[in-house]
Order: sequence, then C-alpha cells, then structure tokens
Amino acid sequence: MKPSILVVEDEHNIARGLAFNLGSEGYHVEVQESGEDGLARLAERSRPVDLVVLDVMLPGISGLDLLRRLREDGDRTPVLLLTARDSEHDIVEGLDHGADDYLTKPFSLPVLLARVRTLLRRAPRPRDEAPAASFRIGSATVRPERFELERSGETVPLTAKELRLLQFLHERRGRAVSRGEILEEVWELHPDTQTRVVDTFVLRLRKLIEDDPARPARLVSVRGYGYRLQEEAEARPTPL
Repeated sequence: MKPSILVVEDEHNIARGLAFNLGSEGYHVEVQESGEDGLARLAERSRPVDLVVLDVMLPGISGLDLLRRLREDGDRTPVLLLTARDSEHDIVEGLDHGADDYLTKPFSLPVLLARVRTLLRRAPRPRDEAPAASFRIGSATVRPERFELERSGETVPLTAKELRLLQFLHERRGRAVSRGEILEEVWELHPDTQTRVVDTFVLRLRKLIEDDPARPARLVSVRGYGYRLQEEAEARPTPL
C-alpha cells in the first residue's frame, strides 16, 4: 500500500508542486489549504495518514496550533514543518510543539524528499521483531518502544528524530561524532549540507537530559567538530 501524505499548505503553487513531486515518488497525497481543514482530515480515524507536511503560517488555525492539538489528542503521526522563519526561536518552538523535523522556505526538493523518506521509516515494527531495548543517559531512561524519556518521575514524549539522535549518540558514547556524520546517519543528508538542524536538536535534547542545559555534562560540544555523549565516569559540567 502506498504511504499516505497529507500536505497542509495555503500557498497554492507550493501545495501543487508538493503534491506533484510527492505523487511522482509513489506516495498517495492529499492537500488541505487551512488548519481547520487539516484538523478535520486528521480526525478521520478510519483513513489515517502516514505523514503530515505542515506549513507554519496558515489562515485561521496556525500550523503550530494544529500541531499542538494533534499531540494533545495523542496523535503521534510524524510531522514535517515548513516555515519561512529561520530564527532558532521559531524552529525550537515548532520542535517543542512536537514536530519531528522542519525545513525552511525556500527548500531543496531532494532534501525534502530525503526528509520524507526518513520520517516514513517510522513504521510500526513487525510483531515478531523484538522491541528496541531501553537505555539510560545519566538519570534519564529512554524507552524506544514507547517513544518516551523518563526522568525525575516525569515522562516526556520523543519525536522520531529526537529518539533516533539519542540512539545514535548512545551507540557511539564516549567518542566524538561530527555534525556531518550525524546529518548523514540520522537525517540521511549529505554531510556538507548547510543547516543548523543538528545544533537545534542538541539544544532540545540537553533540556531533557542535563541538570543544567547551559553547562552540559553529558552531551558536550567538541569545538569545530560536533558532539560527544559522555561516558558515566566522564560526565561533568563543561563550557559550551
């Protein structure tokens, strides 16, 4: 069965171009041009979609409001945000609302298609496949089978990309990994792609696993290179 993608975009030319190019890749594509219509379509539980491509600036209900309502209803459908805003604050706000990934306009079509392919891999695992094992980072426990992180008695939902980045860093804990390596392995992008998506996601993860995100002790920066998830014995506050 073809993966189903819902595009919520009010700019007609962009919506038409997305529908054409995603359809050419073999996806079933529907388009809604307002937040209200997008919410109504997503409420049709008998016709679930596999991915939402969501513009932030919509008439009526904004893309962020739509996303917030979706997550409050417990809907974990992967969401790729499209935004004309490229400030770190606006991007982090979208991620905090539960977006799995984002692209700023104007965007490259090959990059968008790569992000779509990656997000669609968040398919339910086969019943006979063992669930991914939980793991600890300091006082936080990451539970991949639930897309959740537990810390200090609080449970926080994780997006697909947050979980994948945590898993990637944990698998390579104790050694430095470059931004390019992270882009290639987690986002399936060319390592030289010019984007701050890695740094933005690291800021988000530090809020979840660090005692003091401003002085990270576990997920530390490697100047001019990338990041390192510290082994337990190494974990101590370091300057950004």
